[in-house]
Amino acid sequence: MRILLTTTSFIDTPGMHQKKLHDSKFKIDELRGPLKEEVLLPIISNYDGIICGDDDITYKVISSGSKGKLKVISKYGIGLDKVDLNAAKKFRIPVFNTPGVNHITVSEHIIALIFTFYKNIHLEYQITINGKWKRLIGNEVFDKKIGILGLGRIGKELYKRVIALGMKVIVYDSNIDSKFVSKNNIQAVESIERLVEDIDILALTLPLTEISKGIINKELIEKTNKKIIIVNTSRALIVDQKSLIYLLKEKKNKSIFN
Repeated sequence: MRILLTTTSFIDTPGMHQKKLHDSKFKIDELRGPLKEEVLLPIISNYDGIICGDDDITYKVISSGSKGKLKVISKYGIGLDKVDLNAAKKFRIPVFNTPGVNHITVSEHIIALIFTFYKNIHLEYQITINGKWKRLIGNEVFDKKIGILGLGRIGKELYKRVIALGMKVIVYDSNIDSKFVSKNNIQAVESIERLVEDIDILALTLPLTEISKGIINKELIEKTNKKIIIVNTSRALIVDQKSLIYLLKEKKNKSIFN
């Protein structure tokens, strides 16, 4: 069995997952991704399986693989938006993902980004490496109101951490976990418009789908009552790119995007 390993997070992070894979009887080829379609097309048929990240697993790639040795596609992560699931079904190639592999890591990363902005860590770093010394006054995150868009595994982990920091939480999810909300006495609202009305931070913790694509746009941002920080650790296209460019160029945005 020959396996193509492309996910950089798997390759770059030592641990039992690497040991298990390399102790197997499989022949492992590593090729750092994310790989474009044109890179995968000439080689995918040579592999029995691929452990992918955000590579372009398109119709053409899956079709080509099915004509060769390809038997399985495994995503090291949760989101399958880069895998053509209809093509996989058509060519009978099973697709797996790994729910829960990174929800704690991502929630911690969101906290890191929030602190980076409020404490000016990124600016202080640049000042220091340029050989200068300038003290920038930061702000506390205590008592800030954070809106969490998407209350899945990552959203729930984020909730636990921001509550510990003394932040106020408001959430929106079209398929809300009412038991979790009730148990933790969380304020949940009925729409994304209501979510952004009066918050300091908007954390995006939802998958990219046809529904969520471009859900953060110029019209929505203009509904905010104050300047907010948007932290997007999901997919880039959840934020409408034309709206983002317009708001940044025209400097009419009420938001700072991280």
